[in-house]
Amino acid sequence: MNTQLTTRIGGTRRGITVLLTVIAASGLAGCSNDGPATAVSPVKLTDVTAADGTAIKQVTLADRAVQRIGITTGKVSRASATVAGATADHMVVPYAAVVYDSDGSAWTYTVPSPGTYVRARITVAAIEGEVAVLTDGPAEGTVVVTQGAPELLGAEAEIAGEQ
Repeated sequence: MNTQLTTRIGGTRRGITVLLTVIAASGLAGCSNDGPATAVSPVKLTDVTAADGTAIKQVTLADRAVQRIGITTGKVSRASATVAGATADHMVVPYAAVVYDSDGSAWTYTVPSPGTYVRARITVAAIEGEVAVLTDGPAEGTVVVTQGAPELLGAEAEIAGEQ
């Protein structure tokens, strides 16, 4: 297993712990004696089908959960990059937007609307510094999560604590 993959998977476990702390804090944030509290789940999962037919879950977070996790975003863009000795225009994302699942497949979380996140499969051809060069993935201009993606992966997998 390469070092970058190991680092990303290890970061996912730490991110899951952070997510669980955020969920607990978000759920308790409305608890007070000031009046009736409205129970609002900080995380909502909805079944969706990816473009490749894969069953995935759309993750919707309450505003407070988004803030506590510190989710930041970037965009898929096009840049000149050298892959397999040939220089050409390729789609790129910040490397921070790349997460790996348990079988090593690469994904990124897209943001179809504020607070809503959908995992999209990507094919990483190369890593150039802080940029992942893609041969397959979301279209240019698509908003992707650059901070907080491991927490979203943990929420989608419904992992509760260190496994």
